[in-house]
Amino acid sequence: MKEGDRRIRRFYLFRALTSFALWMPFWTLWAYENLDSVFLITIVDAAFWMTMIGFQIPAGLLGDRYGRKSVLFLGEILFSVGVLTFGLSTEFWQYIASNFVWALGVCFIVSGDTPFMYDTLLELKRSNEFTVIMINATVVAYMMNAVACAIGGYLVQTTGRLDLPLIIAPAIAIMGTMTVFALKEPKVDRSSVRSFKSHFGVGLRHVLNSRAIIILILFQIVIEVGVYVMMIFRSIYMNEDLSLDHLQIGLLFCSFLIVGAIIIGFARKVGDVLGEKRALVFLYAAVFLSFLVVFAVRSPIAIVTQYLIYVVAGVQGPIIFGYINQRVDSEHRSTIVSIATFVFTIVLVLVEVGAGFMASAWGLIESLFVLTLCTAPIALILIVLWNREVDRAQSSSKNVPV
Repeated sequence: MKEGDRRIRRFYLFRALTSFALWMPFWTLWAYENLDSVFLITIVDAAFWMTMIGFQIPAGLLGDRYGRKSVLFLGEILFSVGVLTFGLSTEFWQYIASNFVWALGVCFIVSGDTPFMYDTLLELKRSNEFTVIMINATVVAYMMNAVACAIGGYLVQTTGRLDLPLIIAPAIAIMGTMTVFALKEPKVDRSSVRSFKSHFGVGLRHVLNSRAIIILILFQIVIEVGVYVMMIFRSIYMNEDLSLDHLQIGLLFCSFLIVGAIIIGFARKVGDVLGEKRALVFLYAAVFLSFLVVFAVRSPIAIVTQYLIYVVAGVQGPIIFGYINQRVDSEHRSTIVSIATFVFTIVLVLVEVGAGFMASAWGLIESLFVLTLCTAPIALILIVLWNREVDRAQSSSKNVPV
């Protein structure tokens, strides 16, 4: 086996062993059991994202300055501690504190994960494989989480304890985190990184001077906000509105992930097949349809659309970040990813808390429908602007003398 193939497989192993989220279907139900308010759950979750706002960019700078492995290791440890303390929490402020630690972990993971693989592929001169490899990694994570959700559903159903998956999962995750030492740090020239402030300034100017990157960042925000808000409400919707028990919820989450992984596996070239224009149209149309069906079809059959949501969740990152990575240099990649996440978190905090307020006042399904109506015109405008950028880039490349 070639050295490059070994490095990629080690990354897959790392993804697999750190993706055993027993708690995935149950963390909102655990908080709901103790807080008894959808609105308070969104406030608790907003604390998570407020932490992301404050620390995502510094985490990205540290990733660019000190390397990807360091931030990955630190992120996974903090992530595990945050999950554990969330499972031990029963009061509002305890949930807030645990989400702070949990979010710190995510900041470092985001700043190390995708940039690590892209820089590795650059070093191996295989950057054209980025989308395929990240989709493979997503499939691995989906399948591991599918098994975890089924096991988590069984544990909760047999013990009656919604906190148990949150307490057990961190021990498994920390063992998986040790595989980070088997990863090889990609060779990236960091000699020009003289100060955090100047480095961030260069990365920010790179974003502001590129209309294509701005459009992609904003479009991904629209997609991710929709996917995430659905994720926050999904378990409560299934338990409260559809009267499903915990084992059924765990098994349904398992099936969502398996079907999503299978479709993603067959759709590895979805970006190439659809092209840069139609790929974005597909992503938003899938989210829009899923929200619309949940509102219009008041029966368990509406769950079918959640499979589509999981496909979007898995595919959109590799596709959109693939487009972004083609337009940035390696030295500032992690910083630009952090800027994108920073903007996303600001928007999400506002949207999620608003959706939580509407859900408490009008109902979960109604709040999702309002969100659908609000995002539609924004997404359509961004798609039109993106198509113009693609046309402009194609026109410029044709005019370059050979």
